[in-house]
Amino acid sequence: MLVNHLGLNLTKDDLQNVVDLMEPYGQISNGIEYLNPPLDWTRETKFPHSVWAAGRGLIALLLPNFDVVDNLWLEPCSWEAKNSGSLFCLHEDGSGTGEPQESSMGAWLGIGCTKITKARNEGSMYGTAESRSYLEKKLVFCFGSHIAAQLLLPFGEENFLSASELKQAQEIATRMVIQYGWGPDDSPAVYYSTNAVTALSMGNNHEFEMAAKVEKIYDLAYEKAREMLKKNRQVLEKIVEELLEFEILTGKDLDRILNENGGLREKEPFSLLHVDYKEPLSRSFLDEGSASGTTFLDVAA
Repeated sequence: MLVNHLGLNLTKDDLQNVVDLMEPYGQISNGIEYLNPPLDWTRETKFPHSVWAAGRGLIALLLPNFDVVDNLWLEPCSWEAKNSGSLFCLHEDGSGTGEPQESSMGAWLGIGCTKITKARNEGSMYGTAESRSYLEKKLVFCFGSHIAAQLLLPFGEENFLSASELKQAQEIATRMVIQYGWGPDDSPAVYYSTNAVTALSMGNNHEFEMAAKVEKIYDLAYEKAREMLKKNRQVLEKIVEELLEFEILTGKDLDRILNENGGLREKEPFSLLHVDYKEPLSRSFLDEGSASGTTFLDVAA
């Protein structure tokens, strides 16, 4: 009806052209690659995506009683639109989520992918109710790809593939302190509830104190993730190497690599409170008089 309304003619040859453009994976190409030739899927091109996927996979594998790593793989053809793009990952219940990556123009390019199934223990079996232990592990997990990039990418080369995971870590840390009272000092006070009109406030100085607690638990998770991946750097490098070569690894492959290269898993009880605390990398949002002093606190609201 639309074709007739616009006065267009749809011929048998037009339909055949669509069939001819179908890709091996059963997807239909829209022909836009003729305007933007596919990016060469070379080892250099695959490397940052392999590091991203390997960092996520390994950190999940090392955490005790955490989510199950099913697969890591590289997808050579994926459309990235202007000024936005994504790394596709299957997580928790198997639903797909995108990890943002900035780009200056639309193009065909490859991406790294992970499939990680949410654990049905540690409190997560109750759906939205998650235990403190599980949230601490999830907070550490968010830094996996970021730390992997710091360890393996060439000096001075930035990797923006982990941007959304760092934002998720910020949100988790804020929720733990403000909503659940699970801060680094074990304060039982709760300052925000999902059904409340606004958060409990006791003045600017108090909000700075809350922001400092959020930042501290955020930094504790960062330090823990860095410690774990540095101890298992050889395993991380081997995962990246095999992912570059075969472009897909299963959970069994990861277990094999971990065992063959002397990997060290974390053990229970797992707690961030046992991590040696260092000064934060940046305290810009805690500067006195700064309007951004409640940046972390705003996330909860």
